[in-house]
Amino acid sequence: MNSLDKYKKAWDKQPEDANKVSKVDIYKMSRSKSSSIVKWIFIIGVLELVFWAGLNLSFIGNSYTDLYETLHIVTFVNVSIYLHYFIIIVFLFLFYKNYKSISISDDTKTLIKKILKTRKVVKYYVYFNLIYAFIANVIVIFFLFNDIDGLMQYYKTHGIVTPNNKEDLTVYLAVVMFIGLGFMFFILWLFYKLVYGSLLNKLNKNYRELVKLDNLK
Repeated sequence: MNSLDKYKKAWDKQPEDANKVSKVDIYKMSRSKSSSIVKWIFIIGVLELVFWAGLNLSFIGNSYTDLYETLHIVTFVNVSIYLHYFIIIVFLFLFYKNYKSISISDDTKTLIKKILKTRKVVKYYVYFNLIYAFIANVIVIFFLFNDIDGLMQYYKTHGIVTPNNKEDLTVYLAVVMFIGLGFMFFILWLFYKLVYGSLLNKLNKNYRELVKLDNLK
């Protein structure tokens, strides 16, 4: 049982006059917990941005750059990456803004509204990342299959062993990419489910308690 639950349990056993004081304490703790949860959402979002930036930087100058040049998609990849960064930064700004806003909420109704707003922004953030990853990868795959000859030449130049004819290579790529994308999306979904899902569950629990608190006025 956490400290907030202990406060609520003790509050239920108090005389009616004492409840007025305890209710303020419970609200303050609820606000503090909500603020802490949103702060962690912001911190994890920043760490996620750093991770993606580091991953993209690790590809600069290696064989993937040559592949993008072979398929004539360097511009698309660069624009896609920077657009992804920009939108993530916008979401991080919203996370930080929600965190600061919740930390100075002055009444229960306002805090409830801000929690609902934060919950919505987090869900949009998760949806955006999953949809972005799907669309970006589908476009890259389209270019891959649209230039099998160039892809075969790239593999040959870099000494990569692949099927010798276009039909077999197409089937091989389809199987590998289906498995690879499936695994990637599973990992992304699992990450968002465990990390952001856990934080949202805590935020939802806090929200429900605040609604109960507000109804007792």
